[in-house]
Amino acid sequence: MEITRQLAERIVDTRTECIPDAARVVARQALMDFIGVAIAGAREPLADILAAEIDAEGGHPQAQLMGRPGRASVRQAALFNGSAGHAHDYDDVHNAMTGHPTVPVAPAVLALAEHLGRSGADVIAAFCAGVDAECILGRFAGPNHYARGWHATGTLGAFGAAAAAARMRHLDVAETAATLGIAGTQAAGLKSQFGTMCKPLHAGHAAATGVDAANLAARGFSSRLDILEADQGFLATQSECGSAEQWEKALAEPAYTQDICFKYHAACYLTHSSIEAVRTLSERHGLAPKDIADMDIRVDQGHLKVCNIPEPQTGLEAKFSLRLTAAMAMAGVNTASIDVFTDEAAQSEELAALRDRVSVAAHAERNPNSIVNIRTVDDHTFSEACNVAIPMTDLDAQWRKLETKFRALVAPRLGDTAANAIIEACHELEQADSVAGLMHLLRSADG
Repeated sequence: MEITRQLAERIVDTRTECIPDAARVVARQALMDFIGVAIAGAREPLADILAAEIDAEGGHPQAQLMGRPGRASVRQAALFNGSAGHAHDYDDVHNAMTGHPTVPVAPAVLALAEHLGRSGADVIAAFCAGVDAECILGRFAGPNHYARGWHATGTLGAFGAAAAAARMRHLDVAETAATLGIAGTQAAGLKSQFGTMCKPLHAGHAAATGVDAANLAARGFSSRLDILEADQGFLATQSECGSAEQWEKALAEPAYTQDICFKYHAACYLTHSSIEAVRTLSERHGLAPKDIADMDIRVDQGHLKVCNIPEPQTGLEAKFSLRLTAAMAMAGVNTASIDVFTDEAAQSEELAALRDRVSVAAHAERNPNSIVNIRTVDDHTFSEACNVAIPMTDLDAQWRKLETKFRALVAPRLGDTAANAIIEACHELEQADSVAGLMHLLRSADG
């Protein structure tokens, strides 16, 4: 199978007019959501460290650092914006890649579009090409890649960013295959780093890798043109390679962007179903922390290696704790707010006492639902199942939810006027001659 070439051909052939309407709408929504989470993450400690390193390195001011006053090289901007966008673990997800599709792709697309003077339609086409690439590979590689300990946002995301960057640079099929090869030999990201600054770095590194790969390929840098299917290539070393039938089925999907799922809690996505189930039970039955004797959460086996830190001590670790996020939901903590995941919250005696009444186990058989069972102190039992990993089809309603989230993230940092202007620019992105106006809006006035 000429997998790399076939994928390169699809990337080159991606045209805005051929992308389904729903995918183009969700692309604009995803870009707006990414901008929101990146601006919110731009003043986190990890972002401050990266900004200081960029300042020390120096570089041509080619692209905007989101939520900061400065500009940097395209590569530096992709690294910074991607890392900031994943700092709160509040960015979107996609079942096909078992990871976060937008955060490695959008930073590469927007930085290159700003530098090269590309149109909004170019941005949409490149973005969709990138998301399709990482999702196609996710479907082909299957769950084994993620189960082995690879963070797909960093690994498959590097291919997504490379695909988008190649499309943004208008590379031909051979150059695009080389771009995938250059990115593939650098793709990285380990799940063992969840709960540390390295997890957000995976997204930024993937974005920067995609930019580098396309830039080098455009200059004639050589690479194998079959990196995906080669003996000791990417799939052979990082997954139990799928069948020809799996590949053809994955490649045949006309678009993947419309199936992006957005996050409305500022924690690991695998905690969201249990958070929603706890909130439903609390509201339906009028439950409070004092009423809870114990709470049992049943999840898919894969959750246990991702978000089951039993006694988190930091705000970052708290985002990956099913026990603590369930306790926060029962205690009425607003988990949609990025401000609640702090070291103080992780070490709160009150929350810890409730957390210690929560147990977590895997379903006996594969089940996509998170099931929460609560036993009260007066020996009543309540149960709720939830699965948030289902894309919305009412895209107007999704716009409204995302705009509310966006304003909450951006208005405190850039002000209401800027937040509303960015929302409007994202709605009209496909008609824009360039992204210069949008990128200028993302600039923070303070140093």
